[in-house]
Amino acid sequence: MKIVFFGKRKRGYYCLTELLRTGSQVSLVVGHVDDDRGEYSVLTLAERHNIDTINPQNPNDKKTESILRLQEADLFILGGYGNIIKQNILDLAKIMTINLHASRLPDVRGSSPLNWVLINGHSSFTLSVIQVDSGVDTGPIILDRSFDIKINDTIVDLHKITNQAFPEMLTEVVYQIRDNTYKLREQKGNIRGYYPLRFPEDGLVLFDQLTAEQIHNRIRALTEPYPCAFTYFNGEKVKLVASEHHEIPFYGEVGRVYMKTKRGLLVCCKDKCLWIKHGVFSNSGKNIWQDINRYDKLATVGGAALRILEG
Repeated sequence: MKIVFFGKRKRGYYCLTELLRTGSQVSLVVGHVDDDRGEYSVLTLAERHNIDTINPQNPNDKKTESILRLQEADLFILGGYGNIIKQNILDLAKIMTINLHASRLPDVRGSSPLNWVLINGHSSFTLSVIQVDSGVDTGPIILDRSFDIKINDTIVDLHKITNQAFPEMLTEVVYQIRDNTYKLREQKGNIRGYYPLRFPEDGLVLFDQLTAEQIHNRIRALTEPYPCAFTYFNGEKVKLVASEHHEIPFYGEVGRVYMKTKRGLLVCCKDKCLWIKHGVFSNSGKNIWQDINRYDKLATVGGAALRILEG
């Protein structure tokens, strides 16, 4: 069975590695336009295995369509590929095109699903392998699996699970398609949630606007290598890298730092306190623990209003 693989970054790299390890016939690898040829480049991996590569600006243009038509491939696989593939390209795969989607369907469609499940405080997440149709994340499901999320798991932890599970799931589906034993399960019900692309400025934390749980979820969802949730101290931007719940409810005035220990800074949120375990000043990269002391205050709407009123 002849395969064309579309992919980028770690998800694409690990999936392509597993396809090659298990002997799948990959005839062409389509890279993403922003492939940086770094450690996890699918293009570099393909070239090391003497597989042809292309890296089109637009995977749906006539030139790319002509190249793909000549492949006469049975299966197209999208592994972390960022562009939407249109019908003129989908029609070229003899059997089908499949996509790896990091969420439960139809519950979570759209961009950044792993970040969103953490932001929304979900206790589990689902990985899906679906047949691609003309919609966005609307095709029938071939295989899905769910995984628990622990209270302090971050986006890094979820990506580790994903990068281990997706290659195994993909190989299983490829075998099913090869042996014609796969089953398609239509997505039931109306779409329950569409989640859009996130921007760095969406990570703003004002301590009187969000609960401890909401702030913790935002911090762990947006931590490095993402831009991080952020707040301000004395007008200077602070990146919030890691947080942790306090075992016993601890209350106080919002934004106020009530403890400073090796564990971090205990800061009061809208409802109760949260440990800020690691934060850095954006400009200098300096750890905030050195400069922020007990009873100092981090950013709140109330604090900003008070400064305006006092002129």
